[in-house]
Amino acid sequence: MIFNKLLEIFERTMPQVRKEEIKMDSVLTTDLGVDSLNMMLLAISVEDTFGIQFEPGAKLETVSDICNYVEEKTAA
Repeated sequence: MIFNKLLEIFERTMPQVRKEEIKMDSVLTTDLGVDSLNMMLLAISVEDTFGIQFEPGAKLETVSDICNYVEEKTAA
């Protein structure tokens, strides 16, 4: 469920990335081309969608990292 919502967020914030390219082990920067601006947009969208707030220094390098972080924060 979290992954599917993330796919929707990617579609809105990074339309140049095809949904089929996004896998759990995709590295945000190298595989998906996420730069600092895209990361900020993704973070804001994820925070708004899931009602969480990313902590400074959160290690988010892959799609899986984001899913795990969201799962952790929404379970708390």
